[in-house]
Amino acid sequence: MKLGNFAGGWAAAYSEGEADKRAWMQERVAANRKYLLDTGLPKFQEIKDAKDASKANIATAVKMGFTQQAAQALEFQGSLDMQLAKLKRIGESQGGVVNREALKNVSELIWDSIPDDEGREKILNYFTDNGVPDNVDDLQDQFIKAIINAKRNDADFVVARGILSDARTKARPDVTVNVPTTQNYQALNLDSDTKVKRFINSSLTGLEGVTFSNTSSDPNSLPGLTGSNAQEANKTIANLVRGHNESYNRNENSMEWLMNQIDILKNVLTDTTIRTPNKWKYYNDMGAS
Repeated sequence: MKLGNFAGGWAAAYSEGEADKRAWMQERVAANRKYLLDTGLPKFQEIKDAKDASKANIATAVKMGFTQQAAQALEFQGSLDMQLAKLKRIGESQGGVVNREALKNVSELIWDSIPDDEGREKILNYFTDNGVPDNVDDLQDQFIKAIINAKRNDADFVVARGILSDARTKARPDVTVNVPTTQNYQALNLDSDTKVKRFINSSLTGLEGVTFSNTSSDPNSLPGLTGSNAQEANKTIANLVRGHNESYNRNENSMEWLMNQIDILKNVLTDTTIRTPNKWKYYNDMGAS
């Protein structure tokens, strides 16, 4: 074979090989571009949707009665959706009224549960931009331009991948947020007071100088109190109802509080060592002292 023919054949083969390589690279660039666009643009939309949903949740919680800080802490912890669902069910129930006093107290409990000022500051800083960059729209534009400008190889897409990574939700700081186990979100009403009084009366029937009598034909009416100690007994029951409601509004287990107080009262009323004609007054004075 002549040297010229060999060189020409080699050059043609080399040229063909380079053309195949360029075509392969073009196909790879096109595939990379399509993949990043197909996965990256929906990711940007997810980020923006999550940011909008988070802001809306917090705004709704504040409107219902949570403090801004407590709403952010619950959203950060991941349970705000569940708390809002509870409030929504109360609002949609017949005669349902949200207990704004309880929400105020719960808010204080939640915010105070965060161990230190540093943790609170981390949550507030996290929500200055709802956990994502404020310029997420600008980053999306930069992402698209970086993909369009990628011409040659995989390295050209590093910039685009970096922009997408920057736009993802920020890593949450390591902060513990505790949600109170008792959540008294429904406001007490007159019917609730009646039920509490009925429970108290049923627990105290036959004790120390009072008689519970029901002269009404309505089976749901409250028994009246008669007897030498009726005035102080009525005062005791009113104080127990008020104490129950205040405990409820503090987001405590108010029935547990009430039963504990009734047990204390029973001990006083049945204590034979207490020498007084009116043990109800003795109990009331104990509470006032």
